[in-house]
Amino acid sequence: MSFLSSTWDGIVKWFKTLWLEQYELTVYFPDQIVTNPDGSTVQGFSPKTFDAVSIKKLTTTHIIFIDTDKKRIEIKVTSPVGYDLKKVY
Repeated sequence: MSFLSSTWDGIVKWFKTLWLEQYELTVYFPDQIVTNPDGSTVQGFSPKTFDAVSIKKLTTTHIIFIDTDKKRIEIKVTSPVGYDLKKVY
């Protein structure tokens, strides 16, 4: 029985890769600034992960995408943020 279920799961995943697009977007927002004893400062980052089906605009200060609930999400920041974009399907 497990062979049939794993085969069926593989077929479903293959069909999803043909017709669906899904991305995992991680945005690294600036967090706290820590001052070391020698006087140097280190910027911390707070990552936030989103699931997206469509990417409309992706720059370091302006991000627009459609999430899995078909909502349009727009992120605008004044200082540049880092991001990672990973294609799931």
